[in-house]
Amino acid sequence: MALISRTPRALLLALLSFVVVVAPAHAAAPPAVTVSVHPASGASGSYFDLAARPGARTAAGTLELRSTVRHRVTVLIDPVGSLTASTLGSAYKLRGGASGSAIWSSVGQRRLVLAARATRIVPVSVAVPEGIRAGDYLSGISVQALTKPRVQRVKGNVAIASVQRYAVGLLVRIPGPRTPLIRLTHATIKREPAGTTFYVFGRNAGNSVLQNVSGNILITRGRHVVARTHVGPGTFVTGTSIAYPVLARAEQPREGAAYRVRATMHYGPRVARLDQYVRFGHSDAVRQQEFGGPKAGGGSGIWGKVLLVAVLALLALGLIGLVALLRRRRGGMRGATDRLVERAIADAASKDEPLTALLVSSAAGAEPDAAVARMLAGRVRHSDVVLRVPGKSLLVLAHGTDMGAAAALAAEIRKYVVRRASGAPVVEVVPLWPDRLGGDLLSRPAQSWVPPAADRADALDLDSISVDPLMRERDRSPE
Repeated sequence: MALISRTPRALLLALLSFVVVVAPAHAAAPPAVTVSVHPASGASGSYFDLAARPGARTAAGTLELRSTVRHRVTVLIDPVGSLTASTLGSAYKLRGGASGSAIWSSVGQRRLVLAARATRIVPVSVAVPEGIRAGDYLSGISVQALTKPRVQRVKGNVAIASVQRYAVGLLVRIPGPRTPLIRLTHATIKREPAGTTFYVFGRNAGNSVLQNVSGNILITRGRHVVARTHVGPGTFVTGTSIAYPVLARAEQPREGAAYRVRATMHYGPRVARLDQYVRFGHSDAVRQQEFGGPKAGGGSGIWGKVLLVAVLALLALGLIGLVALLRRRRGGMRGATDRLVERAIADAASKDEPLTALLVSSAAGAEPDAAVARMLAGRVRHSDVVLRVPGKSLLVLAHGTDMGAAAALAAEIRKYVVRRASGAPVVEVVPLWPDRLGGDLLSRPAQSWVPPAADRADALDLDSISVDPLMRERDRSPE
């Protein structure tokens, strides 16, 4: 939908096409109307870039429309909103229903008729309302000639109809301080027709258009690298969001498989980070089966319902057992913590996701101090919850995490705490969503271990630990 480039000049002028499959360049018909941009100030360019103040009208410049055909042609001119393409880069919405800063723009005539080989000048201005905060605001001016759509025949009864449309960028800069800020919010996994696809969601929550944004995405399952990709460089438009896709074409996960998604996005001296576990759910497993992949587990029918009831019953028993265990070994949990655990298990059941609890305490049996609690809260993923159990432990509720993934997370927590605090921690793993059915899961004691002597803080060398490069960078970067 848009022409993506590193340079703002080419980036903010996009030639859009209402097609899914783009025809070869040699077969494209010449445009019926060409567009030239003449800014009100500065050198001529391919887009408007102006400073404006709230409560005032500012001239952006003019558009020069020139007909290239030997008959009259009707032209539609509309302000349109902007967005960020999924793989970074500015793009512009379709005409109709202008929103955001596009409603500030005025283009005079929105529908005009050009005579054969004629030229028309269209003025463009911006009226910024009172109260608008400082920042960069990007919109566009759509120019579309109403000509007969070009139809291209493909195989069978399929045909592609396309029209040509220009979108000229309009960047309005409101004076004031700039706060660049990118947030990576979460990740998901989906089974698409092309294959298993991971999505990393992010948002430009600051007030400036960010250019030369780049980064990396790493997806692993255990020690196996599923996918690794480089992001950008590209442009992230103010106030817009992306869902960056990572295709793992050869990956055919079983239902319930857990993956770790780690992502970084660099913008200037700043870095946005994401570290999250995602789980391949039942609906995607069924879709994969329809595409010829492995058979989905936990399917429909009477046995699927029986299995669901059994899992829900185990969840209820697991909650009772966990609460009893915590009260017996830690002197009881406060009512608020108890309710949070219940809510987490109910949420995991409704989403059909695994949930694991990690109990962190010192080897000497003393309650971890506030410094360890702060370290732990800064180390775990954004989706995890850290609670204090009165008595001796800190409790981490790891959402979307099965026993295997929880063991890896527990090892990372143990190494992190032992490097930065005195004493050796004990990390106990308690499954709240069993990965298999069986009464022993409820009766057996929680798995636990104490760090070996080689992991003591006084004998530990950071570079000797097998840590992924993305995680090592996170350890060494300032908060």
